[in-house]
Amino acid sequence: MNYKEVLDYLDGINEGRGIELSLDAVSELAELAGNPQDDLRVIHIAGTNGKGSVGNYICNILALSGYTVGRYISPALFDYCESIQRITGNVYGIQHEYITHEEVAENITYLSELVEKMRKSGHRIPSAFEIETVMAYRAMRQWNVDVAVVEVGMGGRLDATNIINKPVLSIITSIDMDHMQYLGDDILDIAKEKYGIIKTEVPVVSIAQDEKCLEELRVVCHRRRAPLYIVDKADMRPYEFSIKKTSFIYKGEKYETSQAGIYQIANASIAIEAVNVLYERRFRLINLKSIHDGLMMSRWRGRFDIVSYSPFVIVDGAHNPSAAKVLKYSLNTYFPGEKFNYIIGVFADKDYEEVLKIMLPQAERVYTIKALGDRGLNEKILADKVTEISDGKIKDVQCKGSVQSALSAIVSAHSARKTVVFGSLSFLHEVYEYFK
Repeated sequence: MNYKEVLDYLDGINEGRGIELSLDAVSELAELAGNPQDDLRVIHIAGTNGKGSVGNYICNILALSGYTVGRYISPALFDYCESIQRITGNVYGIQHEYITHEEVAENITYLSELVEKMRKSGHRIPSAFEIETVMAYRAMRQWNVDVAVVEVGMGGRLDATNIINKPVLSIITSIDMDHMQYLGDDILDIAKEKYGIIKTEVPVVSIAQDEKCLEELRVVCHRRRAPLYIVDKADMRPYEFSIKKTSFIYKGEKYETSQAGIYQIANASIAIEAVNVLYERRFRLINLKSIHDGLMMSRWRGRFDIVSYSPFVIVDGAHNPSAAKVLKYSLNTYFPGEKFNYIIGVFADKDYEEVLKIMLPQAERVYTIKALGDRGLNEKILADKVTEISDGKIKDVQCKGSVQSALSAIVSAHSARKTVVFGSLSFLHEVYEYFK
């Protein structure tokens, strides 16, 4: 199969099926493929928010330390091949190379033959994500990477990425209410699913969690004899904020990142703690300069990212209440007292009403769109919900057919207000495409 054919094949695999949380099918497929994950030194990251930013910082620090890094993320925002990357660094900076179309075609063609064997033997057929996960491990083994940074897709315990037997490090970012229909409707239930990535005697780095979640984390780590390193907000101190850089102090050392957003202090601190733990675990090429440079050179598109200054447009992937809270806090910090234009699209299965309650008090004008895919909420329903939740106080609420039409309306209106695009990761690439 060529590249287009394998993408059609993956679409067909998923047709008519929902999310099935189980490791049975992906484990069987990985076994048939020779368990490529077992040949990798994996850093495994779970959590509700911040996985992408933390992973990005760690990858760049490791690359600038001299390691070849593999990375697996989901979902891809801008290109299908973005999900699987090889990252290297040198005196000129950091190079991110995506898996090629040819490599995707070769891997999926090979794995599709194994899937057919599973079908004939009566096994459950793996989903597209499960097949892609095995492809990611297989590709990173083919690249002979020194270390692989892998983000959990959803949850942790039963996520397809969790076929790893012995990672070198497990990381838990902030945990909040999300994917409740699959992970549970209580924060502790969700945390337990995330903690399912913790393995016996493998060190764990976690941001300080809700008190009951932190207590459970300590219990799990004690039971599995996993050394636990807590990143406490008491060890973080904001130093200087601007829209182009954020500087802060963590455990007495000053750091800077070019990524805006108040929440990046916590994400960067998790990454710093993680690479310090890795250094003690024989990753001796890591050094203070590579940490500073890796943080400063990191940019994670779609996270409080300024795409245009004229008009002024910020994109942020905030799609759940906890992410909306930190987005609102960042807006208040950088632009105190201002009102904003919003472009909003959401998935129907998210807690979008709570997101709206958090964000709408700062809105002057709202454009609603439909988030991409079957899960996207109709823009008219979303507009009606905006009017209802704002109690009619937002006078200008418009439905638009796309991000492009919403942005064109803002450009045509010559609005002096800054525009914030949020609600889903699914359409953020369209903002970048609009401004090229």
